[in-house]
Amino acid sequence: MARHNEPFILMFIVLIFWGSFAAVSKLVLRNIDNFQVLFYIFGSAFLVMTLIFIFSGKIKVLKILTGKSVLILVLYSLPSFFYYFLYIMSLKLIPAVEASMLNYLFPVMIVIFAVPINKERINMAKLVSILLGFIGMVIIVTNGYIGSIKLSNIFGDILAIGAAVLWGIFSNLGKKNKIDSSLSIYIYTLVAFVLSTVSMFMFSSFTIPDATSCIGLLWIGISNIVLIYYLWFKVLKTASTLFVSSLSFVTPFVTLVFITFLLGEKISYIQIIGLLVIILGIAAQFFCKLILKISKDY
Repeated sequence: MARHNEPFILMFIVLIFWGSFAAVSKLVLRNIDNFQVLFYIFGSAFLVMTLIFIFSGKIKVLKILTGKSVLILVLYSLPSFFYYFLYIMSLKLIPAVEASMLNYLFPVMIVIFAVPINKERINMAKLVSILLGFIGMVIIVTNGYIGSIKLSNIFGDILAIGAAVLWGIFSNLGKKNKIDSSLSIYIYTLVAFVLSTVSMFMFSSFTIPDATSCIGLLWIGISNIVLIYYLWFKVLKTASTLFVSSLSFVTPFVTLVFITFLLGEKISYIQIIGLLVIILGIAAQFFCKLILKISKDY
């Protein structure tokens, strides 16, 4: 894999996994509730990672983690878990379209928190790209009926926005983290599993899902926790924050593709236009870089 193509390929895989989350979750949620889903996806992810660590012999490497490193990783893992927790809570209080629209602010939050956490700068190219990406995302989520969106519950809206903020913080903390990636992800998953277990018994109850749901939960746990955590931070550390956040705006369209195949819903031409606006935003950042390079050459 050519080094300059690696971020594109990895981000493509991330988008596929992210895109499958909503459709598979909808199928699973027909049989179990949100908190049970959290428990099983983090539980399956933790089990799979533990087995990998045992058979690869890497379980012994855990002992190299100092108390300070463990404390840092535990603190870093909190935004990740509470991202899922707040997003699920918002879905209970407000319509899914409204919650999704607010949650898809996370690419903007990634760029914003890159400034204080990773000392990155915001320039005009970033602002234009983020604005076009956000506009395209809103078009996709609302199917073009932007004026029809009405905020129905202020508390639910705050939860959805809070989830986006937390993912922006978690992404930048993970990018800043210098501890071994696989060890870090293992601790992130362990903490999330413990917290999801507590939340399930506080807000729901333990139940054994059916066979079909188990397959869906295992898929989500492996693809959206084990693999995405690794791929996401690899992309963040090998590509610019602007590149990653711009491509992240494509997530709702990929989600619609999976919903179309798994749940029978259709993609409209308006939503395709939204995708084109996002692509225009991605192209804008590279165009600005080209203009800057040419101006320097002369």
